[in-house]
Amino acid sequence: MNTPHIKRASVFFALTMLLSVSLNAAQIPDPEASQKQAIDRMHHQLHDDQQPFKESEAQALKELNEMTIREDVRSEDVNAKIDELMAAQTQIMRLRYGHLIEMRTILTDDQKAGYDKAVLNRSAVK
Repeated sequence: MNTPHIKRASVFFALTMLLSVSLNAAQIPDPEASQKQAIDRMHHQLHDDQQPFKESEAQALKELNEMTIREDVRSEDVNAKIDELMAAQTQIMRLRYGHLIEMRTILTDDQKAGYDKAVLNRSAVK
């Protein structure tokens, strides 16, 4: 079995879980009512946009797990399923980071400092 692909899948899955917590209006210092509404709207849109990819991700992971316990499993098939899983996770991450960039556009300069710190803290090792 080709372990670099499995390691890559594991790292991506761990990153996805680490980054799954989104920043919200409560984490923005002194948000105005219009900012709260915009943030809620953006979060709702992000959720809607991610949904099909999250479903694809869950399905691919389920199929990957089922494949690996079969006696006749081929490495090529496992690798193809990992590629499918990674494609879904890539789309989710693109949407999330696009969302972070979009969120930042509605903040004042003072709010950006706290927001940026929260974004950077998300990558800290726990």
